[in-house]
Amino acid sequence: MAGYVEGYRRAATALYDHAASTGSSPDYFVFPIAFLWRHHLELALKDIISIGRTLEGEPRGFPAGHRLLDLWAAAREHIVKCGDPAAPELTNVEENIREFENIDPWADGFRYPLNRDQTARSLPNAPDYVNLRVLHEGMEALANFFSGVRSELGVRLDYKLEMEAEMRAAYDGE
Repeated sequence: MAGYVEGYRRAATALYDHAASTGSSPDYFVFPIAFLWRHHLELALKDIISIGRTLEGEPRGFPAGHRLLDLWAAAREHIVKCGDPAAPELTNVEENIREFENIDPWADGFRYPLNRDQTARSLPNAPDYVNLRVLHEGMEALANFFSGVRSELGVRLDYKLEMEAEMRAAYDGE
């Protein structure tokens, strides 16, 4: 999953860097960049859920669907085990996720100009103007948060698997 999560982040960053360095019109970049960042969020949350489930002894995997707030609720259960459950960062992360969910709840609004039945704009709750730099910096902060959580959970999973392997080896050796 890491290649997918990091790949969408790097693609969003590369596209943003290109837009910023060439002075290109943000109108041509805002939708692809926002889509890449939204998908990065979705995959990061699903990765956290999958690793967290494995740590809990459940089957590895994540829920189907694209609803960020549903994924956040499931991932948050594992995230709070990495630190203070009342940390203000969690509120900030949730507000950012809530904003993306409000703008593009089904993960298709940034991809198409019209809704699924082609009767209205795909993003009726989107702001009229988007500052790409502000979007990018905010998303980098979110990505860094999720990267830290994923690293912490990954280390815990590695430790758990090593301990289980050692116990199996010790048991088999008796």
